[in-house]
Amino acid sequence: MNFEMLGKITMSKETEKFKPYSETKYESGWVKRRIMFNAICGDNRHLLTVDGGSFADGHGDVYTFTKGSVDANGNKAKGESLKIPFKDRLTSPKLAEVAEFKKFVFDLEKPNRRYKLEKAAEKIKEGTSLTDEEFRELGIESEADVKDELEKSNKKKHEFISEWDFVEFIKKVIDSGKYNDKKFFIRGNANYSYSDKNQKVYENYVPQRIYLADDDAEEYSTATIKMIYGADAVDEMSAEEKGKYYVSGYMMEYDNNRKANIPVPVVVTIPVASTDANDKDKKKVEAIKRKFIVEDDTFKKLGIEVNMLNGAQKVEITEDMLTDEQKDDLECGLITLDDIRADLGGNVYGDRVQEYQFAKIARGFTKGRNDTVYTADDMTIKPIEEALPEGTDDLFDTDDDEI
Repeated sequence: MNFEMLGKITMSKETEKFKPYSETKYESGWVKRRIMFNAICGDNRHLLTVDGGSFADGHGDVYTFTKGSVDANGNKAKGESLKIPFKDRLTSPKLAEVAEFKKFVFDLEKPNRRYKLEKAAEKIKEGTSLTDEEFRELGIESEADVKDELEKSNKKKHEFISEWDFVEFIKKVIDSGKYNDKKFFIRGNANYSYSDKNQKVYENYVPQRIYLADDDAEEYSTATIKMIYGADAVDEMSAEEKGKYYVSGYMMEYDNNRKANIPVPVVVTIPVASTDANDKDKKKVEAIKRKFIVEDDTFKKLGIEVNMLNGAQKVEITEDMLTDEQKDDLECGLITLDDIRADLGGNVYGDRVQEYQFAKIARGFTKGRNDTVYTADDMTIKPIEEALPEGTDDLFDTDDDEI
């Protein structure tokens, strides 16, 4: 499950029970850092968590992976395991070998500015002068400034191979207060673990790359999942009462406690077209629903993109929300719906919603869903004897008002 978010980041509110930042020391000498912060994306707020650990005396290693390569004959070779001493994690010459997908990145440069500086430096090297427009875009006065500005820009990109340092830098950025009103593009994935004791799957959104975004960038939060589902996945009964179809299925996700994949239950909603919707919109809803209909005992897999909703959502003002007097005045032309919207502050919010809402088919599945060899037995999580590792907490039994 991979996610993308664009919004503002804030530290979660600390209470007696909830600590947004913590360092926990164990008898073994291991120290665990944890930060839990909010990504506020329009009407939605998501809790992101990063855990990092190290030994108090600095011994130990960081285990990572090298970049892939291509030989002289064009044959591709996968990367290999790479071990770097923890004390050298920020200075080792082997850092250049680390694969991009194993890095944790926080970039504080304005979007595209570094790229434009690089292109400007290339033009100058080739003997081509910069235009007045390029000077304005880069915010510089002379070509001599390009080299210095590029060096400053490169220093704004912070790369780490250990979550230990990533946690520390996230906290530093938020605590500085310099970026309170800034937006960030965040990419990451969800981690899952199953508690045999509580018979519950816990979900944890883990950011891996954070980039400064434009001030006027549209805020959103989406996720891409590969959903596995069988017969009776679609709840038809919810359409009339809830105004949406509920589709139940599973995601196969890696559980560190079991060192294997587990079926993680997931529910996706499909909004029902309104009664006054046009035929095209109604047909679209039916087409989406058909993709989740399975008429035998097999399981299908479909990659989809969903909107991650978590908060009160804006709703369109309709006549059934109006008082009798407003309806009469509207009919007589004394007021308009825009007048009513203005009186209500421009927006009306409905109930709080927490769900994954179908958005579109994911890349790689435009030809349709795939057959699988999964059976109903595969959708049951098997118990294990081992207890959870020392220091594992129930992160998600936290009241919303504590965040």
